[in-house]
Amino acid sequence: MAGDEVDEAASEALCPTLRSQRTGEESSFDRGQGYARLSGGRPYAEVDRL
Repeated sequence: MAGDEVDEAASEALCPTLRSQRTGEESSFDRGQGYARLSGGRPYAEVDRL
């Protein structure tokens, strides 16, 4: 990505890899790196799971 441009070919190539790494246990909302520390160790809030 250069500036505000997206490399569409690279994005398309990466999507199958990212999909294959999903377990189905991921939350639907990313609260950021510090959430687990602030929440007492929980990686996500219960309302973040679908």
